[in-house]
Amino acid sequence: MRNLVRLIALVGLCGTACGNGAGPGAVSDAGALDGGSSTGPDAGLLDGTAELRVPVPSTGRAYVNLAAPAVITPSGDAGAPSRWDLAFEGYGVFTNGGASGAGQGGAFGPLDLSTFASDTAPAVPFITADATGGAFVDWYAYDGTTHVLYSRFHVYGVKRGARLWKVQVLSYYGLQDNAPTSAIFRVRYAELTSGVGETQTVTVDGTAGGLSSPASAPSGCLSLATGQVSMLTDADAQSQTTWDLCFRRDAISVNGEAGGPGEVGAVDLQAAQTAGEPLAAVEAETADGEQPRFDGVDAASFAGAVFRGDHVVSAFESGGWLDAAQSPPAPAPGQAWLVVDASGQHTFLVTFSTFQNATTSSPGTVVMHLKPVSGSLP
Repeated sequence: MRNLVRLIALVGLCGTACGNGAGPGAVSDAGALDGGSSTGPDAGLLDGTAELRVPVPSTGRAYVNLAAPAVITPSGDAGAPSRWDLAFEGYGVFTNGGASGAGQGGAFGPLDLSTFASDTAPAVPFITADATGGAFVDWYAYDGTTHVLYSRFHVYGVKRGARLWKVQVLSYYGLQDNAPTSAIFRVRYAELTSGVGETQTVTVDGTAGGLSSPASAPSGCLSLATGQVSMLTDADAQSQTTWDLCFRRDAISVNGEAGGPGEVGAVDLQAAQTAGEPLAAVEAETADGEQPRFDGVDAASFAGAVFRGDHVVSAFESGGWLDAAQSPPAPAPGQAWLVVDASGQHTFLVTFSTFQNATTSSPGTVVMHLKPVSGSLP
């Protein structure tokens, strides 16, 4: 399986295209902006960058235009693509694209802070627009060198009414028509409603027709109660209650809240461990080796857990931009993010230095550094 994963990476099945270049844009309502100096072990990397302080309100959103750069108040439609590029709400960071806005924005990360040493956009396999997601948002770790996704083998709880299942993602790569293909998921699960049920393993086609197919292409959706996999479009999934989990390219959605009408909730039992999992350790994990982790989970393991459906998730949440081990949370150290602005034409490197006057529900003032970068993205 590891050789198959490498082969898929080499044939470039993960990549998508995005806009390129960086350029200025007119914007009013400038925020608090300082020169590009900083302190700390990585201070030299941020010399010459812009420092922007973003006061995040206790309710509502703060909007940022990266080209200015400035904190702004969008006029008219808050989704107008020419105005804002990043929005902050509580501990959420959103881009102007996908589920969050009318623009063509998105982001990729985390990248190492050393990417700030270059004025050219780093090579990344795809740009992620905001989308609905939930407990499964961090199911994989990404190797930026080989462009391969590795399951973290976390155990998830999925609950529908009084019924509860444990779920573990085993792999993302498989064969389709005898060709190595990404988004062929293998998943194991077992019901915990009464004791521990028999473990089931299922393969789900999450390719959605491939990256060149339209957003309306169907993808695999799984009913845990029956084991049935149905090929549904996004529109079909939003109107049907029979499925629990849908698999679409690299995303796994839950049939509840924004994810669908099924009132299904899910939780990541190892969510608190995500930020501290080294890539090398995740790469070394195998389905057989992680069987004991799966077997060791019973209904009592989820006592007190909060089960949720899907909500709007950006690349920042899925990439783990917060160090949640701290209270209140702080930015995860040493990280950079490649952000595409709302026009889809300009790219920026962004890093978050600190939160000032943070609480458990708000970062207070977000201190960030950014700079425009040029170059094409694959």
